[in-house]
Amino acid sequence: MQITIYTDGACDIHADNRPGGWAAILQAVGEDGAVVKEKVISGGDERTTNNVMELTAVIEGLKLLKRATGLSIFSDSRYVIDVASGSKKASKNKALWTEFFQAADGHFIEWQYVAGHAGDELNERCDRLAVAEKNKRAAPRNQPADEPIILQAGMAGIFLSTRHAAKVRATSWAAVILRDDMERELSGRLTKTSELEGTLVGAIRSIESLPDAEDAILFTAQEYLAKGMNHWLAGWLAKGWKTRGGESVKYRRHWERLYELTTGRKVSFRFVKSRDGIPQFQRGKDLTAEIMRRI
Repeated sequence: MQITIYTDGACDIHADNRPGGWAAILQAVGEDGAVVKEKVISGGDERTTNNVMELTAVIEGLKLLKRATGLSIFSDSRYVIDVASGSKKASKNKALWTEFFQAADGHFIEWQYVAGHAGDELNERCDRLAVAEKNKRAAPRNQPADEPIILQAGMAGIFLSTRHAAKVRATSWAAVILRDDMERELSGRLTKTSELEGTLVGAIRSIESLPDAEDAILFTAQEYLAKGMNHWLAGWLAKGWKTRGGESVKYRRHWERLYELTTGRKVSFRFVKSRDGIPQFQRGKDLTAEIMRRI
């Protein structure tokens, strides 16, 4: 019987109280590949760090084991894998690392790195659980109302929507493009694709469809896209496409293409939290659902 533990952690470093969540999924798989047993656990803290949540997920996952055994642990945290496997030393969280080594004692662990948000089903499940735990602990804060949508003459407005089907690992995207009272639609579907990658591809296809040098505002339901283009891109470029934590930027080729497409013209990206009452987003919602039904 094969034992695997998938783990993940999440933390909102931009929130005042820095809430976090963690999750672990333990599976016992028989020789025929069928899951014989599964246990799912999750939790979190109101003030923490991402590394603490990633490590806590591993510790709590190991605590599910009743006896010493061989197993594989899948994590998207280089920090956890590097320290746990001995290739790096822990300079922080030493008490938590002591707890880890106590929990790991007697087990034979094979560490497996899995890229986050890359379509791995169990990693995606862990991520959703960890994010849900993080959100439970987020301090309430007054969200500013979305700015009114106003397009200047000659400027295109791109309203980008996506829909992800986890079971079939597919993402559909749709863009409603408005310019000077003229409206057109683009859409597509990608297999073995996360929702973030589908959003990036949709943004690329939408901007590619514009005349050269035409300015635009891209309205998106994906906050990561807006933050990436508006706040993080300059840092990624300066660090050779590395994140602040030293990891490679995921979907780099898509970000590079967006950078190329937005160089030499004005393209802004705006996250829209509340999309109710915006007809272009409603149309995008209908289109992505229609495309997904064709699977």
